[in-house]
Amino acid sequence: MMKVLLCGGGNAIHVLSSYISARDDTHVTVLSLFQGEAEKLRDAIPEEGIRCINDLGDDVYGKPDAVIGRAEDVPKDLDIVVFALPSFTHELYLKALKPHLKQGVTIGAMPGKSSKATTLCNILLVINCS
Repeated sequence: MMKVLLCGGGNAIHVLSSYISARDDTHVTVLSLFQGEAEKLRDAIPEEGIRCINDLGDDVYGKPDAVIGRAEDVPKDLDIVVFALPSFTHELYLKALKPHLKQGVTIGAMPGKSSKATTLCNILLVINCS
C-alpha cells in the first residue's frame, strides 16, 4: 500500500485528496500546520468523501484516511510527500517533518511563483533523512 502525505489545506488539497484517496492501494493523510485548519477540513468532509467533477469521465469521490494538524502524527513509513501550499511555507513544513521522514521518501512541491530551483535547494538543505 502506498502511503501519501498531502501538505496544505486549500483547493489543491481537496482535489488531490479526493483523487488519490479514491484508489484502493493508497493511504492518504492530509497535514495542515496552520492552527485550526486541519479540524475545519476534517469536519467539512462529507461521509461519502469529497466529490471531484470530472468533465472527461465519471466523477470521483475520495476521503483521506486522516486529516492532522501535527507533524508528529504522520505515518512513519511515508512513500510520497506532496506540498500543495505556498512556497514560503515549504521550509516550515520541511523542518516540522524532518524527524518523521524515512530515507528515500519522495517529496514533490507545487511552488507557485517561487523558483523551482530555490525550492529544490531548500528541500535538499533542510531534509537529510538518515
